[in-house]
Amino acid sequence: PSASSPRPRADPVMHRSRLCHVVIDVPDLEQGVSFWSAALNATEESLPEQISRIYRRLRLPDSEIRLLLQRTGDEKTSKERMHLDLETDDVEAEVARLEALGATRWDHQAERGWDFWVLRDPWGNEFCVLQPMFPELLARQDPGHHGSATG
Repeated sequence: PSASSPRPRADPVMHRSRLCHVVIDVPDLEQGVSFWSAALNATEESLPEQISRIYRRLRLPDSEIRLLLQRTGDEKTSKERMHLDLETDDVEAEVARLEALGATRWDHQAERGWDFWVLRDPWGNEFCVLQPMFPELLARQDPGHHGSATG
């Protein structure tokens, strides 16, 4: 190799990476925390004051991945390229619960082999409510953890 080519390292530096946040844009952080914490039975984790003016972090009850709400004034202009899927053992009951929290039904899908609803959160972000994909994981959830619209 020439003097300008990088040399392969005999002993590569090892590092770690992991998915830590799923980020959702919202125009109002307080309303975002209220909706998503009730929708997902999540609890807010504290962040330094300077950061919490732009971000709020929620811990999900059954995951090490956090939901990060990001305050933005940008208008939603098109379909999301990423979205959340929520699984449930009663799609209609879960959709009704989420509607009581401020979500709206957007589209009912049954053509792709799955029967599910596409909903929009109060800011227009799309997410889906579907039948169980991982029934063994869903079975770990307390069936009463979000039995009312107030969480």
